[in-house]
Amino acid sequence: MNERIEFLKKELFKEKREISIERAILYTESHKQTENLPEIIRRARATENILKKMEIAIREREIIAGNRTIKPRAGIISPEMDPYWILKEIATIDTRPQDRFIFKESDKKIFLEELYTYWEKKSLKDSLNGIIPSYIREAVDEKIVNLNQTDKGQGHIIPDFETVLQKGYRNIREEVEKKLEKDPENNFFKASLIVLNATIEHIIRYEKLAKELAEKENNPNRKRELEEISRISGKIATEPAETFLEALQLLWYTSIVLQMESNASSISLGRIDQYLYPYYKKDIEKGEDKEKLKEYLEAFYIKTNDVVLLRSEHSAKFFAGFPSGYTALLGGLTIYGQSAVNELSYLCLEAYQDIRLPQPNLGVRVNEIEPKKFIKKTCETIALGTGIPQLFNDEVVIPSFLTRGVSLEDARDYSVV
Repeated sequence: MNERIEFLKKELFKEKREISIERAILYTESHKQTENLPEIIRRARATENILKKMEIAIREREIIAGNRTIKPRAGIISPEMDPYWILKEIATIDTRPQDRFIFKESDKKIFLEELYTYWEKKSLKDSLNGIIPSYIREAVDEKIVNLNQTDKGQGHIIPDFETVLQKGYRNIREEVEKKLEKDPENNFFKASLIVLNATIEHIIRYEKLAKELAEKENNPNRKRELEEISRISGKIATEPAETFLEALQLLWYTSIVLQMESNASSISLGRIDQYLYPYYKKDIEKGEDKEKLKEYLEAFYIKTNDVVLLRSEHSAKFFAGFPSGYTALLGGLTIYGQSAVNELSYLCLEAYQDIRLPQPNLGVRVNEIEPKKFIKKTCETIALGTGIPQLFNDEVVIPSFLTRGVSLEDARDYSVV
C-alpha cells in the first residue's frame, strides 16, 4: 500500500460516524411535490432531486471522486421505508452496543418535526402492514418469526455495470428515448429517462467541481490530478470508458447513484475481474505502470468502504460492522467453460492484501481447471484471517443452476450478492 492509499484509508476513520439526513430531506421535498404522479415516476423524481442538490466534494488526495455523504462513512436514513424504528431509537443510536452513530440534535429536530410527520402512515412499512394477515402480525409480536426489517432499501442486485462501461450513458439514454417514442405511455421508460438525465448531470457536477478546485490549487502535481478528474468526469458522463481509471470512476459514480436511489445493501459488483479486464489489459499494452493501475484499484476499494449502512439496533445485532455487500467475484469459468482467471484476478487479491477492509467483499470461484497459482494466491489471502475471500465451488453451483433450467452460458457466468 503506497503512501497515498494509506492516507486515504486513515482519513476514512479519522472522525466518528454521523447520521446524514440530507438524502431524506431531498427525497421528502420531491415527494411532497409529486403526490398525484405514479409511484415509479415519484421515485425517479426523488432520485433526480437528490442527484441535483446533494452536497458533493473531492476529498484531499483522492484520485477517484464521488461520495454518498459529504462526511466519510456517514449513515443515511430512509424514512420512506420505515420511520418508526428511527423514532423509537432516536435517543439510543449513539450509545447502542453495535454500530453507533452520532445523531446531531438539530437533525433530530428536523426528523421529528418534518420527516416523521410526513412519512407517518405513508411509508413502505405501512404498506406492508396493510397486507400482512393478522395471524402473521401476531406471530411477529410473539417473536415466533421475524420479518425482514424495512430500515433501509433492500437491494440485493448485480447491476449490469459492463453495459454501462461499454456503451456509456449517452447511448443508453438514446435507447430509452427510442423505446419511449414507440411506447409513449410507458412509465418505466419515463422514469428511466429521468434518472439517466439526472445521472449525467450529477457526474458533470464533479467535472465542474474538479475544474474549480484545479484552478485554485497551487501544488502542480495535485493540480494535474484534479484536471484529470475533471477531464474523466466530463467524458464518462456520457461516453463509454476507455482506460482502467475511467472504468473504475464510471463504476463508482454509477454505484453512488444506485445508493442514492434506494439506500440499499448488496448492490454487488459482480465479476469485476472479467468486465474490468479489457481496460486493464489495454492500459498494460500501452505501457502503463502496473503499480499505478494497482493504486487506482486500491483507491476504488477505499471508496467502497465509504458507504456504511445505518440499521436498526435489531438488525445491527446480526449485521454489525457495516457489511454493505459490495460483493465481487473473481476467477471461475468463461461461458465457454475455460478458466476465467486473468492478470486482474491476481491484482484484485493483491490489492485486498494491502487494504484489508470489509469492502469489497471478495469471493473466489473455484473449479477443477483453476490455475494452482491462483488457488495459492487465494489461500495466502485467506490466511490473513479477515474472512475474505469467500469460496464458491463451481462444481456444485453450476450443476445446481442447470437442474433449475438456467442455460449453460448463464450458469457458468454466475456471480453472488
